[in-house]
Amino acid sequence: MEMTKLEVATHQLVVAIQLFLDGDYLSALTLAGAAEEILGKLSKRADLPVAVEEITKYHEDDVDKAVPEQQRKSVLLGILNRTRNQAKHANDPQETHVVFDYTEPLQMIMRAFPMAQNLNGAMLEYKIKLDAWIDAHPDVFD
Repeated sequence: MEMTKLEVATHQLVVAIQLFLDGDYLSALTLAGAAEEILGKLSKRADLPVAVEEITKYHEDDVDKAVPEQQRKSVLLGILNRTRNQAKHANDPQETHVVFDYTEPLQMIMRAFPMAQNLNGAMLEYKIKLDAWIDAHPDVFD
């Protein structure tokens, strides 16, 4: 079997959305995280917006001003990717558990989704499903 990187990332994202809607938040988180990473690189190559770059740019001023400017993005990336990385790695022996709920995979899906849409354009069916889930869970953004 051979797939383009875009096909791989789109497939990962679609399956992540399905898993998320089925309540498998851990699998959705890691799969959406993998898709988001690939889609970010493909978006950058295509000179399209990269979600994580847009988010870090927006929140740059939220980081303590004592942190040097060049390190602020690293601080934000650490926060944005913390749970995904905890679920993927076992580098820190003190880190024995991962704490998450639906918010982390939903955020990762929402980071990946617009990039997939910009690169692929075939995500409308999944946007409708995600919108329906969000409508059924009005407290999701509280």
